[in-house]
Amino acid sequence: MSAYADAAGLYFEDRKILLVQAGKVRSFMKEGGRMAGPDLPSIIASAVTPRVLRPRNDLREAGWMFWELRTLNMHRVVGLLQQYRQFADAHDFESTIRGAAARNFKCSWWRGMGLGVVAQVAAIPLSVDDLKGLVDARENSKGTLQWVILVASDTHVAIGMHTWMETYLSPVYRSILQGLAEAGYRVSSVTRDKDGLMKFLTGVADLEAALLSLGTRTQAFPEFRDGLRRDPRQA
Repeated sequence: MSAYADAAGLYFEDRKILLVQAGKVRSFMKEGGRMAGPDLPSIIASAVTPRVLRPRNDLREAGWMFWELRTLNMHRVVGLLQQYRQFADAHDFESTIRGAAARNFKCSWWRGMGLGVVAQVAAIPLSVDDLKGLVDARENSKGTLQWVILVASDTHVAIGMHTWMETYLSPVYRSILQGLAEAGYRVSSVTRDKDGLMKFLTGVADLEAALLSLGTRTQAFPEFRDGLRRDPRQA
């Protein structure tokens, strides 16, 4: 097993992880005798700019940076967590995310809140199933966690998990993973499938959309488009 697989806590093989543009020169800075990670704030800032999210430099949440878009009918937030402590489990990690979001943003009932999080950690102790449990498959009244990206700088591995639906923040997710790949990271991306209720509801909505459009429209809700999709558990 490779060193990065040990640290990630996932049993990867090279052929199971997508490495984009491997020929590019890798540029990292050294900190304390070890290789530091990429400039994540710059990668995220570049990714969120086309979606008109602005930095919230006024917030003082330890270990966090935030970008936000808030209008009358839309509220979207991207957070960067740079915390090198080891999370005990998926619940510990989720509590950290939910707690920071609740302390800094109000989720209004009429517009909700969509959230994406990038977490820079020393290692990735969570399995793919753990990550799927973090991401919401349907709207959450406390804020819908649409995607999560874990970045292990010591091992140059990045793992992303996105919900089943294409959302306003989906281009941000893809752009961040692409930026990490270009920085020399081994990038994998997995999509959380619909749960039983959402399969039923979207099936009904798709049928209604097809009938009302006379067959020109087959989906009421667009499926997430993941150009980097690789499930580490599959060959």
